[in-house]
Amino acid sequence: MNIDMDVGTPLNLSRRQFGASLFAGMIAAPALAGEPSGAELMTASYNATRFANARFTAELALASRTGNVQKRALKGAAKLIDKGASSARLIKFSSPADISGVATLTVERGGRADDLWIYLPSFRRVRRLVSSNRADPWVGSDFSLGDIVGHKVGDWRHMLAGTDAVGETPVWRVDSSPGNAVVANDTGYGRRKSWLRKSDLTLIKTEFYDPAGRLIKILVADDIRILDARAGKVQPMRLTMRNVQRGSASVMRFTSFRITDAVSADEVAPAALQS
Repeated sequence: MNIDMDVGTPLNLSRRQFGASLFAGMIAAPALAGEPSGAELMTASYNATRFANARFTAELALASRTGNVQKRALKGAAKLIDKGASSARLIKFSSPADISGVATLTVERGGRADDLWIYLPSFRRVRRLVSSNRADPWVGSDFSLGDIVGHKVGDWRHMLAGTDAVGETPVWRVDSSPGNAVVANDTGYGRRKSWLRKSDLTLIKTEFYDPAGRLIKILVADDIRILDARAGKVQPMRLTMRNVQRGSASVMRFTSFRITDAVSADEVAPAALQS
């Protein structure tokens, strides 16, 4: 797939320089004189994909266990709001016809429950969802609403599980468990395992387990692009979520991703879902 050049620089072109600056900035505090903690690693990785403004287009491909594939086109906008304490993301589908006009708005609230909305053209109304809906599939895909809104670092307990490798790539591995019963119930996850590339702390793989300890899904992030090297901002251009229990998979491929255009607060508000 041809990627719009405005989405950023392929990460491997300046991996050493970019990774060193990002990691050095993270370990500058005296508390990180030795090995970084799991929470510090997850915080640095999380912050690398938070943008003041973002506009994007993408294709979402849904592959069933039988091999049937459905493709959906979408566009979206994201913005930090509440003086940067919250992140809002509005996504609207344009094709095929049976999903055209469907839109979702997720607002990750710092320190309080997230806000979730969905607009279904057939009902011509915006529906506000509750926090427990985070475990629900996002528009029929293998991504949950919670995966789309994001998993706040502070909602989980993180433990550095040591070093590992994904293929030939050295990584840190972090094991995360819900901080309380509400997080476990709302997300449907009893544990997460994360692999962060040592060179730049990019999250390249996550395994999701149910409360009984059974593996549910595996997320792989690749085609990582540098969007702002100075600020340490990166974006995976392909996200593959494989549901090992159902045998299905969903692939989100971004065809463009821009962080240079301003996004107004009105563009990521509930009223914008119907526009």
